[in-house]
Amino acid sequence: MPVDNDLKDAILRSAHLLREAGLVTLAHELEHGSLASLGATEPVFVLCGRDRLAPVAIKAWIDAARLSNVPDSKLESAHLAIEAMERWPGGRHYPD
Repeated sequence: MPVDNDLKDAILRSAHLLREAGLVTLAHELEHGSLASLGATEPVFVLCGRDRLAPVAIKAWIDAARLSNVPDSKLESAHLAIEAMERWPGGRHYPD
């Protein structure tokens, strides 16, 4: 897929604003994570650390990804997300 420079610039400007507002994790994901290559109309599904089911869902993704020969770096990134969610000190609840 060709790179849309206007879209990439918009994503980076958004990341900058989010970082200034204190949303550093989301900003980092826009700059360097899977959202960095997000298409203009591409659907997105977000899991947050407060969701008690998020680590379970990510683990299921890891299991499916491993069967599909997804690169180890992506699997490691998913494991790190689980660890970060489990360390996060905020309150947890089931999805609304």
